[in-house]
Amino acid sequence: MQRKIIEAITIKKNNTLTDGYLPISAGRAVLPDKLINALYWKFERYGNSFKVSMLELRKLLGLKHGKDDERIYTAFSLLQMPMQVRNFTYKDREIEWMTAPFLQKAIRWKDGKNFLEIYLDDVMIEALKQKVGYTLIDLETCNKFRTKYGLKLYEMYLRYYSLPNKEGKGVGKVSKTLDELNNMFGTNYKHSSKLLNKKEAKTIAPINRGLKEIEKITGEFIHCFYNEIEKKFIFGWHQKEKYQNLRIPYNRIDELIDWYLSHNKELKINSILKYKNGLKQRIIEDEFNDLDKFYRGMLKWKYNLNPDDFFDKESGKYEEF
Repeated sequence: MQRKIIEAITIKKNNTLTDGYLPISAGRAVLPDKLINALYWKFERYGNSFKVSMLELRKLLGLKHGKDDERIYTAFSLLQMPMQVRNFTYKDREIEWMTAPFLQKAIRWKDGKNFLEIYLDDVMIEALKQKVGYTLIDLETCNKFRTKYGLKLYEMYLRYYSLPNKEGKGVGKVSKTLDELNNMFGTNYKHSSKLLNKKEAKTIAPINRGLKEIEKITGEFIHCFYNEIEKKFIFGWHQKEKYQNLRIPYNRIDELIDWYLSHNKELKINSILKYKNGLKQRIIEDEFNDLDKFYRGMLKWKYNLNPDDFFDKESGKYEEF
């Protein structure tokens, strides 16, 4: 009996969205951020406009009951609040600054009430397409979060997990100001002590609560302290090197495989899935002889980047961009 292959519900979330946030007026509810991820998953497959059944949407959001539909409607309305994007091109014109919502409109017709028609903003989508970089996010894991603090901190952690920093190899680090975290969480605190407990307290502060939730759900431990001199919250973690022979960022493997296949269409492949899985394993074990040729080509021709800017001669590995 052939085993059924279950597709992992993951998205390559554009970092404009990963780094972005809804206005503080959207509040601290976690569902709108989960909805962005769910709609992005559909967008990656069907483009700027698509239909989605309420049953599928609840599944993508980790919800089970029709009684949650009103919460979903409220989350949709919050996604129509604007976000800001800078420096991109639309219809051959340069845009310096734009404010627009991710979601243009969502419609549930009476004669097709089991489905929603979703329309994403065309200009915003074009801006996202031109912005380099994404964060690989697993929806099933994200849907386990019950607080906005935990989900947003976890996405931040994934976003910056392997990026280079002054702390050196094996240590991940990112710093955030009070204002940045207020924007991220939908809060309006004036003092750092309201966001982070230095010691045990009756009321758990947002950062403590979020980091505790991350550890409980994923097993990942993230440390945080407030630097009084820099006036910044410093987040740090131990970087685990899962694939010691891998020379490109893990989340670029599938993209490299697609790039390679698009430039080798003469290949005779019986099972595309088996071929991709085999090639992925060769890339991970550094047994793909054409890795440098095609990865450098992808950086140069797809992203208009200089490959040498992201190549470490000492280790022979490529850094994330």
